Amino acid sequence: MEIGFIGAGKVGKALGLYFTAHGLNVSGYCSRTEKSAIEAAVLTSSRAFRTLRELADSSDIIFITVPDQALKEVDEEVSAMLDKNVIDCDVTWFHVSGAHSSDILERIRKAGCETGSMHPLQSFGDPYGSAEMLKRSWFTLEGTDKAVMAAKSLLDKTYGKHFLIKAEDKPLYHAGASVVSNFMVTLLESGISLFEAAGMDRNDIFHAIEPLIGSTLSNIREKGTIDALTGPIIRGDYDTVSVHMKSIGEKMPSELESYRAMAYRTVKMLDGKRLTHGQVEEFERILEVRIDGR
Repeated sequence: MEIGFIGAGKVGKALGLYFTAHGLNVSGYCSRTEKSAIEAAVLTSSRAFRTLRELADSSDIIFITVPDQALKEVDEEVSAMLDKNVIDCDVTWFHVSGAHSSDILERIRKAGCETGSMHPLQSFGDPYGSAEMLKRSWFTLEGTDKAVMAAKSLLDKTYGKHFLIKAEDKPLYHAGASVVSNFMVTLLESGISLFEAAGMDRNDIFHAIEPLIGSTLSNIREKGTIDALTGPIIRGDYDTVSVHMKSIGEKMPSELESYRAMAYRTVKMLDGKRLTHGQVEEFERILEVRIDGR
């Protein structure tokens, strides 16, 4: 089985390294620029293809690892080649987008090919580091029956964990990934700005809070989100939350709504679980919000 790639960016390179590390054969890469295809080919001891036809003739499975906005263009280009019998229909095609389902490759599917999506649930940076992280990552699969079977077969060989998802649920799934990945960065920046306003050197802040972040993630891993929570809200410490809001309002007013929103979400999460209805009502008063349905 030969695995090819359209697109030679961070994701394509990392997946190529991941597959070769588990003894799978990577045929090579076809990219907009010959330079990037050559770089990826050298990295994975494979080939740089000049044309899609050459790549398809040498591959059993092709991963389309291009930016999301380029998927429709690839679908149109490949389906046109299939319709003209320039390439065969026995290639299985996957994209790796988290937001889109395999429906975005509709023309390729209608031309007679098996299509699917196989999204690795992680962020990507350095190809070697990302490939190593893929060994611990989960993959989300959907598509035609035979495409899903092919993806499962690949992951069986790499010992990769996976779960199946319905095509219509991909946007919601990707929103979840954005919240825990992208918005975590936003949340940390908000906290860092408060530390900085309190007089800490910005260059030292992340190093100072890294153990706090690590222990929080460890608690979530062991106990789940509800039971892992610590701090003034779980203790019903109204005075501390009031002091927080007063100080932020006076010294960092731009962060007040962010703090209020996160405090509100935390109270809502604990309503009827680790907070009584009376405690929730008191936090509503302090935060000047009303919990939904109350």
